[in-house]
Amino acid sequence: MATGLVKTNDPCFPWGDSIVEAVSETTDRLVRWRGIDFVVRPNDRPGMNAVDALRSNDSPLVLPEELADAVRRYGAGQPVEGDRERLVQATAHTMSQSVGLSSPLFDNIGGLHQPEADLDDGLADVWTQERLPQLWSKTESGKFLPAAEVPDFAFAGRNPAAAAAARALMAEIVRQQGGTPAEPEDYAALSDWLISVKPEERYGEILSLLPGTDELSPRDLFRAEVTLRNGFTEAVAKNDPSLAAAAVQAASERIDPQLRRLIEDSALASASGAITAGAGYSATGPSTIQPGREQRGLGG
Repeated sequence: MATGLVKTNDPCFPWGDSIVEAVSETTDRLVRWRGIDFVVRPNDRPGMNAVDALRSNDSPLVLPEELADAVRRYGAGQPVEGDRERLVQATAHTMSQSVGLSSPLFDNIGGLHQPEADLDDGLADVWTQERLPQLWSKTESGKFLPAAEVPDFAFAGRNPAAAAAARALMAEIVRQQGGTPAEPEDYAALSDWLISVKPEERYGEILSLLPGTDELSPRDLFRAEVTLRNGFTEAVAKNDPSLAAAAVQAASERIDPQLRRLIEDSALASASGAITAGAGYSATGPSTIQPGREQRGLGG
């Protein structure tokens, strides 16, 4: 079958459009797809560079040829052995790309932004992992194959290392807020909220979810953000999601000494007008779930 830009009479075209529509409806955000660019690429050729995708206002949907051919066979009513699994992967791949394209455009075009691109990929993959079963019937994949006939919606991700790192990062955020273990609704809500944040602001927003962050100086906040960003980058590069969780822990440890200092120094506490010994904090961290978690729709 043909690779390159598909024609509007190609089954991939309306199928992809149905996924974009389902994602846009679910997120209540516009997906940055012009509705005309759907590219089928050779199986051995990588997709669009993630950093470039962050800056694109008209990104095409891109699907590997093997997965696109499965969609085409379903469209023709002639699936072959293995196409059921390929259709699941094709749908998840396109859904992940679509929700990634629902994020705000990346404003900062200078410097090196692989950490932002990796987090963008990971969040989109986790979002898809949590929502693929419920959105299946809203796409043409549900017409090709009813959800009841899909035994497994497993999807490792377009970027499996980033997906695993993002999931570990979110699990540690929930743990820091007192909600252990993380539940599916935590991953669903956190991934959706962070995708709605500008990519260059996400690491800073992650810090805002950690109890006590508002007591840090701008300098300490910057250092904590660098710790988080570098740790996530290392987690993806080494394919070790525990490093992403460790980065959240390390950032939190930068906060705790500041809290202890305020608690122990009554003059500083009065001057800040914030933390006191009775504010629900201990030397090891928060003892209660922070209000920000509920405000952002996170589970308890």
